Amino acid sequence: MPTEPTVSPGVRSVPVRRRGERLERDLVVVEEPLEIRVDGKPLVVTMRTPGHDAELAAGFLFGEGVLSDADDVASVRAEGGFRQRDTQIRVANFSGDAVNVALREGAAKPNVTHAERNFRATAACGVCGKTEIADLDSDLPPIVPIEIDPRLLETLPETLRLSQELFEATGGIHAAGLFDRHGSLLCTREDIGRHNAVDKVIGHFVLKKAVPLSDHILVVSGRAGFELVQKALKASIPAMVSVGAASSLAVQMATDAGMALYSFARPGHGNLHVKE
Repeated sequence: MPTEPTVSPGVRSVPVRRRGERLERDLVVVEEPLEIRVDGKPLVVTMRTPGHDAELAAGFLFGEGVLSDADDVASVRAEGGFRQRDTQIRVANFSGDAVNVALREGAAKPNVTHAERNFRATAACGVCGKTEIADLDSDLPPIVPIEIDPRLLETLPETLRLSQELFEATGGIHAAGLFDRHGSLLCTREDIGRHNAVDKVIGHFVLKKAVPLSDHILVVSGRAGFELVQKALKASIPAMVSVGAASSLAVQMATDAGMALYSFARPGHGNLHVKE
């Protein structure tokens, strides 16, 4: 991986030793906690790669149903300097970042006290905040299925890959991208957490008041787990492509909803999952 300086809050240069005693420097992905607040009250702390924090907050809240639609957001503001006293996370020389989402007057207010106990997320977990099995079966809006040539879907992961600047620098970060049905890339986001990358992409369009995302395709750099399918369906995305495998529950959820789920996608290859 390249070691020249990269101007990004998501990348840091660290000393390494390679093939003996020679000291060199390498670029690594930054992983730091972010506190998401609603109307000034703490809701969740998530480990993420800095950058597009407002989008991450908006996408997470939309996916969890705290925001029912884009019009629920009155403002989103990044706030620095909050100490994460109750997270058992200790990061040297880090005072804490936060994003405060203010809800418009009249929007449904979440039970922040309840959510504060239950939404304890990490970059690697999509169900850490769930306390009951029934919580996994959240209400999802209907989608309108679309027909897309699999040959087009097979090209999208490479298009996404070419847009991954942080992966090019570090070799260790997830990505998600939203495409239109003709294969044009509209938005790419990267993060140490694959769920965060999807939240950032969806949050981008939440803040632009451009959801639901009917007639679009979500592409993810890793596997398709049910949590990512659930996030896509929450935004009414009718097609999803993954570089890696799909899980059984992801397949069931996608096919039940009428979503086109295409896994192991690469030129000349892919699995289009169908309902039994």
